[in-house]
Amino acid sequence: MQFIDFKKEHFSQDEKEENYFIEISKDEIGYGDIEVLEKRNGETYAKTDYEIIDDVTKVTIKMKNPVDIRLNF
Repeated sequence: MQFIDFKKEHFSQDEKEENYFIEISKDEIGYGDIEVLEKRNGETYAKTDYEIIDDVTKVTIKMKNPVDIRLNF
């Protein structure tokens, strides 16, 4: 399993829906299953609340608030 870490600064705000999102090309992560984990104290990661919109060419991750995350794929 591979992963990519994203900082909360990578998220964009959607003022209309009052959430934050990040778009990732499927060329980067492939077409398999993904899991999003929130970075906690130090180097630990835990499950978090998120919504995934799976499109043909990209994946959009939506969250209520921006946080540092690890995307496992």
